[in-house]
Amino acid sequence: MTSEASASPVIIRMHERDNVAIVGNDGGLPAGTVLPGGLMLTERVPQGHKVALIDLNAAQPVLRYGIPIGYALKAIAAGSWVHEKLLDMPAARELVNLPMATVMPAPMPALEGYTFEGYRNTDGSVGTRNILAITQTVQCVAGVTEFAVRRIKAECCRAFRMWTMWCHSNMPTAAAWRLTRRTPSCQYAPCATSA
Repeated sequence: MTSEASASPVIIRMHERDNVAIVGNDGGLPAGTVLPGGLMLTERVPQGHKVALIDLNAAQPVLRYGIPIGYALKAIAAGSWVHEKLLDMPAARELVNLPMATVMPAPMPALEGYTFEGYRNTDGSVGTRNILAITQTVQCVAGVTEFAVRRIKAECCRAFRMWTMWCHSNMPTAAAWRLTRRTPSCQYAPCATSA
């Protein structure tokens, strides 16, 4: 196993606008580590945690995936560990009129010359088997994922037959199901594949 002091630093920047990156090294990285690009860590940053890529002023947005995940409560120096105690978290968004969840997009033109493996319903519409994957990018929302899995098992099993296809070993609540419409029974076997 490589010690944290001798490991080549691995950082993950999700979007070009991001002013933080994630430390990917096992065990994190110690203070004094020089990151690709020349930035030096001012303190130890644990694995999977954020490091400031630039000096952040108080109230400045902290950007990950190109969007604010919080606002600096005080000035944060480049190379510092950025964690939730240093951030003012944005207010939760209302659940109505979410652009991807509730607003119908404009219809797309029909594709010509393409086929897919699917089935035709009696009303003329078509369907296909889909994969429903539930996971999280950070462990702090594992409770939300678990809640979603419970709701799906309790409510969707009436309309869908589900087989668990995959379960991420590090996040036990992450799961994915292959769905087939209008099959009355539900077979749920965590982390197992069924035919």
